[in-house]
Amino acid sequence: MRHLHPCCYLLLLCGFCALLFRPVQAEEVEILAAGDVILGGGMRDAPLPVLLFSQAARRRIEQADIFLWNCESAGPSSCSKENTYIFHADAFFLPEMAFANGAACTANNHIFDGYEEGALNLMQMLQGAGIAHNGLHMRGRYAPLPLAPHAPVPVYLLTGSPMSQIGSGPHVVTLNYPGLVEWIGRLRQAVPKSLIIVYAHDGVELEPQPTPRQRQWAGLFAAAGADVVLFAHSHCYGPVEILWDSPRKTLVAWSLGNFLFGGNRKWKHHPDVRLLSIRIRPDTGHKDAVWLLGRTTNWEFSFYPARPAERQSSGQ
Repeated sequence: MRHLHPCCYLLLLCGFCALLFRPVQAEEVEILAAGDVILGGGMRDAPLPVLLFSQAARRRIEQADIFLWNCESAGPSSCSKENTYIFHADAFFLPEMAFANGAACTANNHIFDGYEEGALNLMQMLQGAGIAHNGLHMRGRYAPLPLAPHAPVPVYLLTGSPMSQIGSGPHVVTLNYPGLVEWIGRLRQAVPKSLIIVYAHDGVELEPQPTPRQRQWAGLFAAAGADVVLFAHSHCYGPVEILWDSPRKTLVAWSLGNFLFGGNRKWKHHPDVRLLSIRIRPDTGHKDAVWLLGRTTNWEFSFYPARPAERQSSGQ
């Protein structure tokens, strides 16, 4: 039996130690971001959908660390603004949206269609369905929503809108944009290594490109320390962009479009319904985004076989 030279043993020992003590690579955090969801309107027409997600779609959503969606519905109320009945919802479909990794964003231009009464009822319905949310809050009691407890770094969601204040009551409110900037900066200072996701309701309907206001405020959110900024409101899918000059190379989705949109019957059987998959490496700050393509059949969402759209990456 041949014996190895002592130098070989030393090299093997060094290699083993290098494997044993090398730094563990931080895991990716995946965010699946959906646009506007209205669990009412045409969705209550016969025949009612049996499920809102195919089994394969539900499994894929559950695989992500975070699933975000914009709850563009007021709760039931005894009074409402004119011509907004389609933006009211009861709790009938809410259990279908109760993902363990999910959170509803409740700051938009229809959240107060039932005034404070509808907002309070919506908050109670979400709580009853076990759905975490951020947006609606009792005045003076806003707090960022912690997400993904098993992620390698703390992750928080903050939501707001310039369009959701009309109809708010004396007690239930949402953040406006200056309030969002203040909270982002406060959170970044308090938890420097956190991932901060901002979901804002803004844009021009049926226009996928960002408005000057969106660009201005996205820049301010990014400068304050946001990692991801998501916009919904336009009802169409817009571009994804990296703000290269921002401190954290912020990824911005300018328009998330519609998801399960009961506010318009054309979305009952729709060939193009998307989720945005965002992947972040906390150790490097690398961010990557791609649209996952799907469709609805009697409001039930399912993915097409893997045909991702063009990928947008921070390239770090």
